Amino acid sequence: MIRRLLGPIAALVTLAVLGGAGGAAAVWMASASVAASVSSTTVATTVQLTGGLATTYRAGSGTPPVAAGELTIANTGGAPLSYTLATQLGAGSSTALADKIALRLWTGSACGTTAPSTAESTTLANAAPALPAAARTLASGASVVVCVATEIDAQSVSSMAGQTVAATFGVTGVVGTSWTVTATTAAFTQSVYGLAAAGAPTCVQAPPHGVQLSWTAPTNRGAGATLQYRVVDKANVVVKELTSSAATLSVVLGGVDIAADGVHELRIVATEMTAAGTVSSDSSTLMVRRTAVGNSNIKYECVMP
Repeated sequence: MIRRLLGPIAALVTLAVLGGAGGAAAVWMASASVAASVSSTTVATTVQLTGGLATTYRAGSGTPPVAAGELTIANTGGAPLSYTLATQLGAGSSTALADKIALRLWTGSACGTTAPSTAESTTLANAAPALPAAARTLASGASVVVCVATEIDAQSVSSMAGQTVAATFGVTGVVGTSWTVTATTAAFTQSVYGLAAAGAPTCVQAPPHGVQLSWTAPTNRGAGATLQYRVVDKANVVVKELTSSAATLSVVLGGVDIAADGVHELRIVATEMTAAGTVSSDSSTLMVRRTAVGNSNIKYECVMP
């Protein structure tokens, strides 16, 4: 009988010692409470991006406008969370452009395009931008709005024409050392306007001794916009040029349009007749052969690639 009572008595003694330990008992109870709350409730979070971060920057007078949005982070679980932010670039994104796009993050009573001096500043290429202090921890059920603004300087716009970056923001919430939860926003795309290349270039013979080069206007030119077109050789020497608002264009090469005999690689380059003067990417290449018999009989031929 005495031996059977030793177990319960030992347990009561242990409980009494812990109960009399004051602070030690409180620490033990708090630790157990956190573990129990995390294991018995949902650890969850959401993040949503709204606003106008999807944009196209365009060269022109002054600095391109600022794009702005709001990142709403909510702790929807039953435990407090510490947060970090991540930026993920999509496949095919220009990392060079992302590095030129300034990213600013802050919290406040109202968002907008003007970031305060206390905003966290980095670039869209940063895989782990710092969150503002007010967004780094959230109690259960709490939420915070992080203001987001991006911009690019005028010089970078000119050098990044035609490049695009797609990005998503993700948040990770952590409690203790063993419980984490993540959430990701929808992707947004930012690009720098670039005039598309002249389309569908062709070469046909133009009797008696010339060739006719034809092409279509860039697909993204403004409706009815007048563009300057230059036919250039491999060394970017201008062979022929014209200015037109037509949808389909052509020029005839003959005589001394090309100075030297041989096979020449020709491309069409378009330029907008605007203050920005955006230049298109090159068209596909056309091959033309020039031959001369004597000093005056010059002949041109289209050469298949």
